[in-house]
Amino acid sequence: MSNLIMDDFQNLIAQGPRVKWLEKWLLEEVWATERYQVLSPSEYLKAGESKINELEEIIAQAAYRLYDEFLDEPPQGRNVLDFIESEQPCALVIFDGLSLREVPVILNLAQKSSFRIEEVRISYSTLPTETIDFIEQRLKFGSVAPSQLPRRREINEKGIVAYYYDSPNQQHSLDRNSEKLLLWSAFPDNTYSDSGARFVQHFEEIHTLLETAWLNTVQQIPRGRKILITSDHGYVYLGSGLSFTRTNSELRPLTEYLRGERYRRLTEEDARPPEHPDLAVYPGRKVAVLRGRIQTHPPGKAASRLYKHGGLSIMEMLVPWIVLE
Repeated sequence: MSNLIMDDFQNLIAQGPRVKWLEKWLLEEVWATERYQVLSPSEYLKAGESKINELEEIIAQAAYRLYDEFLDEPPQGRNVLDFIESEQPCALVIFDGLSLREVPVILNLAQKSSFRIEEVRISYSTLPTETIDFIEQRLKFGSVAPSQLPRRREINEKGIVAYYYDSPNQQHSLDRNSEKLLLWSAFPDNTYSDSGARFVQHFEEIHTLLETAWLNTVQQIPRGRKILITSDHGYVYLGSGLSFTRTNSELRPLTEYLRGERYRRLTEEDARPPEHPDLAVYPGRKVAVLRGRIQTHPPGKAASRLYKHGGLSIMEMLVPWIVLE
């Protein structure tokens, strides 16, 4: 916390919306293209997550209401459904689990592919930060898995042609006559269940595969369309020293209640959630979530994975919003 300059702290505790300042800090400082170009992937990852961890420690102690701003509707002009319904011709590309860390990689691929970068901003995931919740709340296509989107009646009625990619290597022949295309890639989310997600190197491996996924999705979109690249949720990296300092006794109630996850859906049968400063409970949304960079210690394989999502933190809730021409 000592490394945060006073101006940042003043911005954090200021009255009114603070997300605009946070967006600028994240995109122009923490995950800036210049830092990505001069640091190794592991240095870039650890340094960025360290900065955010410092900030979120302050948020947890003095400004936790900032998290509530993430639960509002996305900033004006950054709603995925509005984009695909209002822009013509257009294409919406969702890389499942893509985070703000990957923004410099996406921008580099766009420039190499001769796209004009029109907008680089952030938007919001949903709570919990899960794929099906995003589809239901942001796209309004029902509580379904992304693999079901190409067959959804709601999508066809809107004149949208949807495609699902289960791996970076999968290819589709896109409908060039459709005014509205939706491309959903399971990458990089489908890599986070691998054993490699225990290590920092996983971040570098994702970037190698991202170019393949890009070539098979974005590069295949017919010319003359406005393209939005975004994500349904991000991932928080909880490496050594990159999570809140908590004792085992402080974490035990959370580990037991959440069963190793970063959230738990509330049902009538559920016992009352424990009253805990690191647990945010939203009865109206029927969910209890970890707030901030909390690292519980569940037994089994889940304990070893350092990349996680589902909770209420900056890296899980804020997602890329990149518009290309």
